[in-house]
Amino acid sequence: MKKFILLILTFSSFSFAQLFDSGSVKNKLQSLILPGLGEFEMGHKQKAYSFFLREAALWFVYLGGNSAANWYESDYNAFAELHADVDMIGKDYIFAVNMGQYDTMQEYNAAKSRQRQIDKRYAEGKSNEWTWDSTENRIQFDKLRIQSITYEKYASFAIGGLLIHRIISLIDVIYLERNFAQVHLNSKVST
Repeated sequence: MKKFILLILTFSSFSFAQLFDSGSVKNKLQSLILPGLGEFEMGHKQKAYSFFLREAALWFVYLGGNSAANWYESDYNAFAELHADVDMIGKDYIFAVNMGQYDTMQEYNAAKSRQRQIDKRYAEGKSNEWTWDSTENRIQFDKLRIQSITYEKYASFAIGGLLIHRIISLIDVIYLERNFAQVHLNSKVST
C-alpha cells in the first residue's frame, strides 16, 4: 500500500510540474476539466471527439449506476416492509444484510448467541423485529439488496474512471505539445 501511495504522489508531482512547463497551461487545464477540450483547442479534433465520447460513457455509467442502486434500494426496502412486517426507516445496510440471511430476528439472535457474539444481537421491542412470510421472499429480498450494492459499485468505478480519464487527457496534451510543437523560423536581413 505504501508503494502505491508513493507511486501516486510521484505521478501527481510529475503531472503538476508538467502542467506549468512550457506550452499552454490553458490546454492542460481544459483537459483536466473536460477531457478532450485541450486536444480540441490544439486542433486534434478526432482525438478530442474520442475523449468526449468516453467521457459521456463514463458519466452515463455513473448516473445510471446511482439511479439503479437507488431504485433497487427503494425496492428492497418496500419489499421488506411488505413481506417481513418491518419498518425499514432509519435502518442501516448491515440490518438489511442480516435480514437477508435469517427468516426471523429471533433466529438471527439465536445464531449470534451460539457464535458468542452477544453484542451483535438486536434488542426486542425496538422496531427491529422481522418475520419473513416465506424463505423465497427472503431470498428475493437478498437478491434485490445485492443488485443495489452492485450498481453502487459500478457508480464508484465510474468515478475512478472519470478521474483517470482526466489524467490521461492531461498526459495526451503534454505529449501533443512536445511532439507536435511547430518550430517557427524567421529570416531577417540586416543592412
